[in-house]
Amino acid sequence: MMTVNGSFESALNKKNLLYLDKQLVVRASDDGSVRLIGQIDLTNGDAIADTLHREWARPGTGTVVDVAELQFIDLYGLRALALLSDIPLGRPIRLHNVKPGLHKVLSLLDWPAFAIG
Repeated sequence: MMTVNGSFESALNKKNLLYLDKQLVVRASDDGSVRLIGQIDLTNGDAIADTLHREWARPGTGTVVDVAELQFIDLYGLRALALLSDIPLGRPIRLHNVKPGLHKVLSLLDWPAFAIG
């Protein structure tokens, strides 16, 4: 079992698992959103973007990302997510449960690729 700050579920639980590495778990939710659990940086930003692009290309999925359990994201990771708003969806990535620090960074960057709430 993997744990980061006690928030990772068992890596053996494959239900709704979209992506897994040493830093991050990405899970699909029943409502079509995805949950990011852990850390995103230069080492996994592209892989996360590819995973989400494949997930959102399927019918009935959305562009909602729950970041309540995201512990860290660098500018490269934010850029990788921002690029998804244009491929092929053309609408913002909606972030739910944004912590104050990330909210401040997103406000300063003022990227139209993200919508909070």
